[in-house]
Amino acid sequence: MGKYDNHNNIKNIKKAQKILDKLSRKRKPDLYRIELAQEALRVAKLFETCQIFKSINGCAPNERVLFSDDNRVMLFVDKLISYDDIQSYRIIENLVTRSRTDTKQKGTVSRAIVGGVIAGGIGAVVGAMSAGSQSQTTQYQTGEGFLFQIFLKNGEGFQFSVENDGVIFNKIHPKWVELGTKIQMIIDGKV
Repeated sequence: MGKYDNHNNIKNIKKAQKILDKLSRKRKPDLYRIELAQEALRVAKLFETCQIFKSINGCAPNERVLFSDDNRVMLFVDKLISYDDIQSYRIIENLVTRSRTDTKQKGTVSRAIVGGVIAGGIGAVVGAMSAGSQSQTTQYQTGEGFLFQIFLKNGEGFQFSVENDGVIFNKIHPKWVELGTKIQMIIDGKV
């Protein structure tokens, strides 16, 4: 057992074993699906006892990120990552660019009056419709939660969308900060 173990993965191991057994019992087994199920069972067993950053309100990494100090691997969403391969991590705000267009009509009233004088009611409608318009598009950036990113020594990188804590929109849930601290300990060789 590792120093930081706080989660038992027996439920996922049983589930993976059940899927493998079901696929193996078929009359015409699909060897590719069986191979995938065997790999899923192997990965689940790597995390039999592991560390998880769980919270009650669901804003924490929960079971999407697991650490096995005994096997020196982590599961980041669906990526199995060796501790030795981790180069760095960061938490950044997820900025999304949005656009807003404002349109203003110019000369609608004056064209309607002129059209009405020349051709009556129909002329007023046509005159108003022929008025010019001017549009102005404004682009702005707004934050939509955060991105938790992990970078490996081979140049690969993985990221995961993180919700804000729901109280203050520019604040990350403390469990994600704890997760970052754990990864920094791995990088520093303290785990």
